Amino acid sequence: MELKMKMPDLSTTEGSDIAIVQWLVEIGEPVTRGQVILEVETDKAVQEIEAIASGTLTAKLVEPKEMVAVGQFIASIEVKR
Repeated sequence: MELKMKMPDLSTTEGSDIAIVQWLVEIGEPVTRGQVILEVETDKAVQEIEAIASGTLTAKLVEPKEMVAVGQFIASIEVKR
């Protein structure tokens, strides 16, 4: 089963986008729920985004330096059942 991760609400200024800084995991690598997989920059600070499930990262839907909004899909994780 594939899960799509959304950009969480990081308590940014309303209406401000979030900048992707860097991915810490490559496509095809295993991830564990709670593992930091991505760094983003808000209007307040650089923050870490954690995997929402354990599995394999199958897609990065955003690239470094790209701006995203809260709720936008950012990644896909294949979860084994």
